[in-house]
Amino acid sequence: MTSSSPTHPAPLERFRTILSGLSDRTERSLDDLITALTHLDATGDAADATAALRMLGERPGVVLRLDWQVRRSWQHAEWSHSARPGATAPPAPPEYDRPLALAFACSHHDGRVRERAVRRIVERPSPELMPFLVLRTGDWVRQVRERARAGLTDLLQRDPARYVPAAAPTALLADRRRRGDFARRQVLAALLSAPGTALLEGLLASPLREQRRFALEVAGAAGRLPLRALVSVAEGDTDVRVRARAAEVAAREAVWTDRADLLRRLAAARHREVRATALTGLIRAGHAEEVTGALDDPAGLVRAVARDAARRTGVEPLTHYRAAVRGPQPPTGALDGLAETGSDADAPLLLPLLDHPQAPVRAHALRALRILDAVPTDRVVPLLRDPSARVIRVAVATLRPRAARLPRGLAASLLTDPRAAVRKAGYQLLSEPDPVARLLTVLPSALDPDPRLSARAVAEVTTLARGLRPTPEQRADLLARTEASAAALPHRTLQLLHEALDPTSWTAELLRARHGRHPDTRNPLIELKATFTAEDPRATAELIREVLTAVLEHATAPAGEWPTEDEWPTLLPEWFVQRCAPEPPPPPERTDPATWLARWRGLTQRQRQIEAISAATADWRLAGWLDLFDPDGLADSRSWRFWDCGATRQTDGWVRVGVDGHPYGGRGALLWLIEAAGGYDIDLP
Repeated sequence: MTSSSPTHPAPLERFRTILSGLSDRTERSLDDLITALTHLDATGDAADATAALRMLGERPGVVLRLDWQVRRSWQHAEWSHSARPGATAPPAPPEYDRPLALAFACSHHDGRVRERAVRRIVERPSPELMPFLVLRTGDWVRQVRERARAGLTDLLQRDPARYVPAAAPTALLADRRRRGDFARRQVLAALLSAPGTALLEGLLASPLREQRRFALEVAGAAGRLPLRALVSVAEGDTDVRVRARAAEVAAREAVWTDRADLLRRLAAARHREVRATALTGLIRAGHAEEVTGALDDPAGLVRAVARDAARRTGVEPLTHYRAAVRGPQPPTGALDGLAETGSDADAPLLLPLLDHPQAPVRAHALRALRILDAVPTDRVVPLLRDPSARVIRVAVATLRPRAARLPRGLAASLLTDPRAAVRKAGYQLLSEPDPVARLLTVLPSALDPDPRLSARAVAEVTTLARGLRPTPEQRADLLARTEASAAALPHRTLQLLHEALDPTSWTAELLRARHGRHPDTRNPLIELKATFTAEDPRATAELIREVLTAVLEHATAPAGEWPTEDEWPTLLPEWFVQRCAPEPPPPPERTDPATWLARWRGLTQRQRQIEAISAATADWRLAGWLDLFDPDGLADSRSWRFWDCGATRQTDGWVRVGVDGHPYGGRGALLWLIEAAGGYDIDLP
């Protein structure tokens, strides 16, 4: 059985993958592209190199960025004698026989190298290298620029069908650069002088939007494209500017040549800008009576053109719209048309449609009432729970300017609805001016299953948490809702809330120990600053945080979950457990003298010394130190709260705490924590 070695993608496939994923404007992505091209060039496969250059030509933006990055890579490699980290330097000149090396040479920082590369491209031209020749027509060195311009002009005039499609994408984009307009003007001249329309039609079929726009401008100015080709572009292009321009040119030509059939075809297009232009052409061609049929068009611009045609033929648009709205299935365009031409007196025609079985009719009827400023609030409020999300959105837009007149508590009730669209409506209609009351309403939305609503609620909670001044009753409610929503809140937002609501709580202390002091809060207690010396004060500060975090995590746990004495050594950092004094043996007075004497005589000299030192040491025993954090123990006697710690110099550190007065309880425990973490020469008020 033979073992198979790992397979690596072919150089061309690797280049294609990197190029397709090149969306962010970072140097690193361009370095990866240069590396892939260099590896591809090293294979010596001319077909793959040509395919890679062809793919690059279809991405003119990448070509322009690559030109700058290749030049920078070369400069870095030559000046520092090493390539950029993670990148491979381009092939060194004068390797002009390979197409990729020649393309790289066009971007060299030495003008003489670029000039030789331009000369070689002109002598042995290929469409794949045209983007790099186009770039050099705007070169800052006159000799390079003039040679590239002469070569480009000659190639475009000699064989425009071959070289114009290759040069146009980069030429149109480089036009934004200084001295970059030359290539665009030469492409324009080649298009105007080329016989037939095949070249223009080819550019109009390009996937590049800028190229299609340019070709259409040329076609419109020169009148070179047949009318049916323009109609096809207007009907099917994906770019609105191309469609609008093609429809304009086609409609003008159809009016001049009396091709009403093509105008009718365009008037039935699915794009509104095309329909509006075609209908305008029909009016100019004397077919205004046909245009009145578009009075109910879904697009407002088309309806405006149709109303103009209706007035020319003696039809009153408002009468038409009123009749259409009375029908059993009123067109949505007629509802919008009535809103555009009617008045609040037409509201009775629209009100029954708020109960129409079709959601689009309900939505457009409501929008029409809003435009006419004839909104019955009591009829619109039930639509906030409409089965259609579209109707809900229109209802929200209608009611937001009238939020002061909405029933109290409406927004809060909507926020509890099981449908995301209804909850979003409640959030948008929330108009509570009091920040505390608003925070009480918004906090539960942080747990919303809809990620967008949850993110929006979290952002507002963060804003509202600053500068809170709740009453005692509101404080308790806010703390309960904060705890309930804690899983969805970022730690800084959660910390900001706890600092604003109860900065002396164990939860607030835990968050400070775990994440540091929040920059937007201040210590409301009397602040004390302990200073100490340590070999590494920053490490000492981190050890202090580590111990406090481990203890406070259990101090904030539900009642009755405080660990036992046997469990604590496994929950605390090992170094702290070892640093604490061992637990003492039973007191001698509780032991029979004969038994104690027998035990003492059985100890070694070292054991006797350790026991004597432990009895006289100032070190805290673990159980006694932990008792100051036990909610059921002596926690009430610890009146200091950790605030922050850090280092000021190489050997100096500090710890800030808040106390409620002097003297304060638990000072010895804080002193021992600093000492156990490695501090000495401690100055603690």
